Amino acid sequence: MKKPIIALDIDDVLSHTAQTIINYGNEKWGHEHTLDDFNERMSEMWRVDADEAHRRWNEFMHSGNFETLNPIIEARQALEKLQSRYTLIAVTSRRESLLDITERWIDRNYPNLITEVYSAGIYGRDLPDAHLLTKADKLLSLGANFLIDDQPKHCIGASAAGIQSILFGGYPWQTAVTMPEQVVTCDSWRAVTRYFEVIE
Repeated sequence: MKKPIIALDIDDVLSHTAQTIINYGNEKWGHEHTLDDFNERMSEMWRVDADEAHRRWNEFMHSGNFETLNPIIEARQALEKLQSRYTLIAVTSRRESLLDITERWIDRNYPNLITEVYSAGIYGRDLPDAHLLTKADKLLSLGANFLIDDQPKHCIGASAAGIQSILFGGYPWQTAVTMPEQVVTCDSWRAVTRYFEVIE
């Protein structure tokens, strides 16, 4: 019997990415940001125009940080438990140019747990409103049954498409968004594990 598919976001679900971006910006450009200031629209967070934000983001992407991100330690143990009953895939908003680096990072930190890594194609075309797009279409094409993601928009989009969504992390950027009742919130990987134990 085919196992249900859990699609996993990577940044801030499997890795401590936002804090790494914050630290980099503070060191390189003299900001004094904390995680409370994080915004995936980098121009707003860094208070620069779109061109400068694009330049800075490209600098960060090529800084080597994506290869050395710290994993969220509790995730590995949780995925080891889930793997026997679910197929685990990663679906990321990262550009396709980062997939090789991303796959190597996953192989090092989550060996033999995640079967495939996919880019949702959100930022590949440099659209000015790319930040508004969600992963829903990609998840549907992959036959995903569940999504675990830290971004409310992806959980809302996936839920509207009939995919059970879990908003992960309890992060500051989630607090201003009202979530649909059907989206489950889990602040930790321990809570994620409990959720899947209950629904079995």
